[in-house]
Amino acid sequence: QDCTKLEMEQLYEYDTFEDTGKGSPVPSGFKRIRTHLVYAVKHDGRHKARMVADGHLTDVPLDSVYSGVVSLRGLRLVLFLAELNNFNTYATDIGNAYLEADTKEKVCIIAGKEFGTLEGHLLIIRKALYGLRTSGLRWHDKFSDCLRDLGFTPSKAEPDIWMRLNKDHNIYEYVAVYVDDLAIAMKDCDSFISTLKDKYKFKLK
Repeated sequence: QDCTKLEMEQLYEYDTFEDTGKGSPVPSGFKRIRTHLVYAVKHDGRHKARMVADGHLTDVPLDSVYSGVVSLRGLRLVLFLAELNNFNTYATDIGNAYLEADTKEKVCIIAGKEFGTLEGHLLIIRKALYGLRTSGLRWHDKFSDCLRDLGFTPSKAEPDIWMRLNKDHNIYEYVAVYVDDLAIAMKDCDSFISTLKDKYKFKLK
């Protein structure tokens, strides 16, 4: 019950749904799907609930919709460069990453009991909810735009390793991205982390 309550509060915090009211018709061009809750017990004993959309009920896109990921070889190279250049290395992941991005899919649901007072209301999904077909790509695009805004460019050898020239030291610093997990190699990791939190309001673990 506690983890369900926490998940629902986070969905509301991110404005994941747009309430159109009880008994509202499905808007033109939208498709009604379902959502369900997935439960897990984490390795440290925490109970986790996740609201997941039944994205299989939507049409299969013609283009790739996946989020790119750094390879194991690429991660090893980043760590090697960090050691070679006396960088600090941080690992972190971005909480509720998909909900940071907007969805372009036109889908809606009828709220179930877990929505409390909104039960029975027609809700339009506005965020890249887990389970939607394009959510991985939407998040990847969102975070890529943030990195470009901070002066990073993707490596030509591996596009999910992002590079930025540190002009003070005349050396490149790196961020390796695996969906919502980051490996950071730079002189001042704390400053980069603070920027992600303060400027972009990401919740980092």
